Amino acid sequence: MNHRRLIAIAALVLGASLLAASCGGSSSSGGASSGGSIKGQTITVMVPYAMPQKLLDEFTAQTGVKVNYQRLGWDATHNKLVVANTAKEYIADVAEFDWSFTGQFSGAKWVEPLDTVLPKPLLNNLKNTDAAFSADGHTWAACYSNDFRVSMYNKKMFAKAGITSFPATFDELATDVQKLKASGVQYPLAIPMGATEGGVTPWYLLTLAMGGQLFDNNLKPQFQSPSSSGYKALQWEVNAVKNGWVSPGAVSMDDTPAFDKFTAGQNAIVLATGPGNMPTANDPKQSSIAGQAALGLVPGNSGPGASFGLPEGLSIPVTAQHKAAAAAFIEWWEQPKNAIAIYHTQGSLPCGADALKQLSDSGQLQGGDVVTAELPHVGPLFPSGAPIWYEQFSSDAQGLLNAAVKGQMSVGDALNQLASKAAARTQ
Repeated sequence: MNHRRLIAIAALVLGASLLAASCGGSSSSGGASSGGSIKGQTITVMVPYAMPQKLLDEFTAQTGVKVNYQRLGWDATHNKLVVANTAKEYIADVAEFDWSFTGQFSGAKWVEPLDTVLPKPLLNNLKNTDAAFSADGHTWAACYSNDFRVSMYNKKMFAKAGITSFPATFDELATDVQKLKASGVQYPLAIPMGATEGGVTPWYLLTLAMGGQLFDNNLKPQFQSPSSSGYKALQWEVNAVKNGWVSPGAVSMDDTPAFDKFTAGQNAIVLATGPGNMPTANDPKQSSIAGQAALGLVPGNSGPGASFGLPEGLSIPVTAQHKAAAAAFIEWWEQPKNAIAIYHTQGSLPCGADALKQLSDSGQLQGGDVVTAELPHVGPLFPSGAPIWYEQFSSDAQGLLNAAVKGQMSVGDALNQLASKAAARTQ
């Protein structure tokens, strides 16, 4: 999977049972949003990830609503949504809504407030993540992918190199990378560095893991000084290329192909991935390293470092043609049994407390011990929330950081330009 985004996901599993007890369970498929008037309608759903037709058929059998499910890459999905929403043209009834969309999409009134169309118990069950999608007193999306950054590694490759545990610090990581290379792993690390959203996410993570922040509470850039964690993080990526820790092709690679190389057995470590990728990595139908993938805590300076979340949600565009049916689809998706089934096939870790508790209690949450241990380290990428100009910042970062890792620009020049552009937007 993918991808980008924000928010401290506190007490995701540890607090799931308490949250479920206080909020109650999710509503049933026959909720208020799925009345008889929607029967016979066809809705278009646009999400970047695959959905088994069997599940979609079950929704149709329950509601009488057919689904035109459109899957595009994350960046392509985002671009199409921006173009269509700007032109106020219909594109979908249910659409992807990333944490980074909140300021832009809600500010432009491109999506419907879901607190007016979805059952309150359902939204209460998503309290762990709803802050990422809240603005102006409304909730603009229902979280379906409880994504946050964590590391992943190949147990077999580690054992061959004589490494008994995942490195807790960057110094240990450097030592282990050399051991892995000596054992025959040509490029131990899978780190996307292309000029994409997925390519800048590792820099975000490294900045936090090294003890810093991109911005302060007033959205003042904090990454341009050579002593800052943001500067050190980008220099670390540049050095990873020079040292042969990552493939030379990493500088043109997005997160999905980088993960594919890991599951193909070409790399030993994915530094920045999501816990929802574990089912894919250990599925023999999708991975050549099935049974060997394990999660590891993100390394830090003196122990496990900070991480951040990138939750994704489902929204209803204001241009949607079948809004009641769209609400019924979102309500159906969030039911624990469906969210869990999607987790096993799509890799989207559920957001609902009930679904998380069921996964944890049943032992179906792969890497659950590491997921639980990572949570205290998860914090916000933007202390004050994602700014409305995040898309422009990301676009600037993609080009400038990519130029630095390719050696076309110095780290200092790239980050000074990025800081200047960001500061100008806060004036």
